[in-house]
Amino acid sequence: MKKIFASFLFTLLLMACTNQSAQQPSLYDALGQYEGINNITHQLILNIAKDERVKHRYKGVNMTKFKKGMSDYVCAAVGGPCKYSGDNMRLVHAGHNYTNTEFNAIVDNLILAMEQRGVPVVTQNRLLAILARDYKDVVYQ
Repeated sequence: MKKIFASFLFTLLLMACTNQSAQQPSLYDALGQYEGINNITHQLILNIAKDERVKHRYKGVNMTKFKKGMSDYVCAAVGGPCKYSGDNMRLVHAGHNYTNTEFNAIVDNLILAMEQRGVPVVTQNRLLAILARDYKDVVYQ
């Protein structure tokens, strides 16, 4: 009887997990599609501008181009309909010698931007997991 009950509970749990993931919106949709991604990028730029740890890295950067490129990159990375036409992340960051501290500061600012825009933590983590793949192309060891 215990085996049957345990098997029944396992089946219910499996069905609940399967049903939950089937109902989960795409990450593109969860971020608010392109408008939501663009708003997060805009807030990220505002946060970076106030952050003494990294704001010096953006002096002289065309922020309109940066915003468009970042928004397009994220849109494409999360399965949206966008086409990112910029250089790959290794080339974009080549020669800048970004440190782990600077990388983490940008991530902190991105998390803050998502919080400020009301993005749920689960959605934040889904995006961060995708963007974390770029670490090796941004911070050179």
